[in-house]
Amino acid sequence: MKKILLLVVLSTLSFGLFAWNSPVTIPDVGNARLRIVGQNAANYVSNLESSNSSCDTQEEFESKTNKIANAFIALQADIVAICEVERNDDILGYIVDAMNSIYGENVYTYITDGLYAHASSGNYQSLKSGYIYRTDKVTPQGNNTSPYRSGEYCARLRIQAFKENSTNEKFILSMNHFKAKDSSADAGESTRLQNVSNLIYALGNITSDPDILIMGDLNSYMGEAPIEALEEEGFEEQLVRFDSNAYSYIYRGQKGILDHAMANSTMAEQVTGARVYHINTAGGYNYKYSDHDAVLVGLNLGKQQQKSGLDDLSTTSRAHKVLHNGQLYIEIDGIRFTITGTKIQ
Repeated sequence: MKKILLLVVLSTLSFGLFAWNSPVTIPDVGNARLRIVGQNAANYVSNLESSNSSCDTQEEFESKTNKIANAFIALQADIVAICEVERNDDILGYIVDAMNSIYGENVYTYITDGLYAHASSGNYQSLKSGYIYRTDKVTPQGNNTSPYRSGEYCARLRIQAFKENSTNEKFILSMNHFKAKDSSADAGESTRLQNVSNLIYALGNITSDPDILIMGDLNSYMGEAPIEALEEEGFEEQLVRFDSNAYSYIYRGQKGILDHAMANSTMAEQVTGARVYHINTAGGYNYKYSDHDAVLVGLNLGKQQQKSGLDDLSTTSRAHKVLHNGQLYIEIDGIRFTITGTKIQ
């Protein structure tokens, strides 16, 4: 992509946008038709008077927007699952308009969720998770939902189904921001385990598609209880699967994965690669926009051969779908079958 100077009027702000060449290597995630990016945007808030905002001036906010947009364009993102952004229906519009301007076409848009912060909200309670996507590549399916009915985690844990336009294949993408580590006796782990429990329960009630990808800042390293709980439910960390030395965050010189990409068994079959884009830990000040690196997952949907069996079984009027340990089953009159039609003893 040529370096060009672009000017776009975005809401009430005037942005001087420019495309840059990536200072770090773009991760190889194989021959993927869809590229999914996960990102903690580190308090991306347009209200500069808010205590949550990572920017003190309009110039800083414009610069951060430009850096984020360039990173997503460099990764050729088809879907962006993003957290730590301001809780309103306008905030992702800044990034989307910047991406479209840099890309040169209006192909990106975002999902509106109707989430707004209350005046009394403090700290992380005025932040949320959300989705940006390419309209020519995917189409959202159903409602944007949460495992929580209200409160802080209703905005931070989100679930959205997408359909790939070229194949009509669907999958579930959950973007999350679990409870942050703190100075309490359990460092907030009990709340993160509750985040896991609520998320698994909600995903288990989704019948639109068996393929599930859980992403986000789970505030847990590999080997910690929340990640082990997800693994026990059948979700595998794709970043470690493709790179045993993967890391997305550096704290006091210690590298680790806080930003995850965990797939259930049917979803994992369709993952072509998963890597971390070290734009923020290694890209340098002129490119850094967060303390978390971006996560990139490549997908080729439709690899599984079992879906015809699932479709045949699910046409039975008494059949309903059951998700257990990350695996989808069909249950008829109390008898459980695999999605290929094999009876479970």
